[in-house]
Amino acid sequence: MTEEQIGDKLPPIKNSGQVVNVGKEGKNMVAGTGLHDSSAALVPYQANFSEPFLLLSTGTWCISLNPFNQHPLTPAELAQDCLLFMDYKGNPVKASRLFTGRDHENGVKKIEGHFEKEALKYRALKFDAELFAQLKIAYPAIFGNNFNDEFDNFDLNRLKTSEEAYYFLIFTLVKKQIASTRAVLDGTPVKRIFVDGGFSKNNIFMNLLARAFPHTEVFAASIAQATALGTALAIHSAWNVKPVPSNLIELNYFGIGQYII
Repeated sequence: MTEEQIGDKLPPIKNSGQVVNVGKEGKNMVAGTGLHDSSAALVPYQANFSEPFLLLSTGTWCISLNPFNQHPLTPAELAQDCLLFMDYKGNPVKASRLFTGRDHENGVKKIEGHFEKEALKYRALKFDAELFAQLKIAYPAIFGNNFNDEFDNFDLNRLKTSEEAYYFLIFTLVKKQIASTRAVLDGTPVKRIFVDGGFSKNNIFMNLLARAFPHTEVFAASIAQATALGTALAIHSAWNVKPVPSNLIELNYFGIGQYII
């Protein structure tokens, strides 16, 4: 980088907690150096929880962030779309990702087209443990641990209702999520998984995920403007003399799993 003189074209490296004074509309204020959005989203959790945790940030992408896994990437992890980035203090964070939001959207469209019904209502369904148990009995080849086909390739004629199809869609997405999360979870003392973003509001997704990790507490987490809040917390001491509030994150506990996936 020195020989190519690239360094001369880049801004100097600064600590994420450093601030600069800026003026705007006649007022003085402080501004941080800037954070990557995933690094910033982790900050509220790091500020509130000291025991090892994993954050599953969901939406278009579902990204498993484990700030307590700092081991070098292995070839197997790279093949599973894992990466390492830095948290706001410069420590490594191992992460994996899935394009789950796109897969969910395509799956819902497929259900709508096949059953000729509006499937959006199923996003708000409450998880029915008895129904899911019945589905596993009625369709052992489909709702079994050995099913590894893609939902895109699945013949929906094998199911009777759009509700069954939606349960199956979420089942396939959670199975992928289990593998992706375990890729960065194994070998670390994580006892809590926090899920935020869109899928944290999907009751079927959350219940199936909780049951897949029987020795881990799984929570749906709700936090307003997590990325913006994280950047503010990173420079908290520079602009706020009050302690960081302990109620920044609203948690909904989904219990300890039962190995039903």
